[in-house]
Amino acid sequence: MSVLIIGFTVIVVLLIVVVTDLSKVFLVRRDLDATADGAVLAAANGLAAVYAQPGPGSNAELDPEEARRLTAEYLDAVAAGTRFDAFDWSADVTGTTVTVELTSSVDLPFTPPGWQGSADVGSTSSATVPIR
Repeated sequence: MSVLIIGFTVIVVLLIVVVTDLSKVFLVRRDLDATADGAVLAAANGLAAVYAQPGPGSNAELDPEEARRLTAEYLDAVAAGTRFDAFDWSADVTGTTVTVELTSSVDLPFTPPGWQGSADVGSTSSATVPIR
């Protein structure tokens, strides 16, 4: 009977460890998603105000450097660099679409022997700049 109790206790403790670690990764990823959405919207809204339309019926030519500048300003405003560990980002423009990619590392609360002590998470968000 004591072997069963010890076995079930080990299983319950491992489940608690796994659920706690996964919950932390999920919460950080959700925060990273929200930050990526905000950054891409800030870039898209700023670009919509400054795009150069070459002529009627054609697509706007967006400036990738301006997209990066607007994204950096937003990420600085929300202090993303201090909220996330090993934070990195990129902003790209393809046609009328702005894409922001954020990556971060999450330190796990529990690190059982043989497990990694951190997990890498990432988020990508895109927005289309309307041409009027």
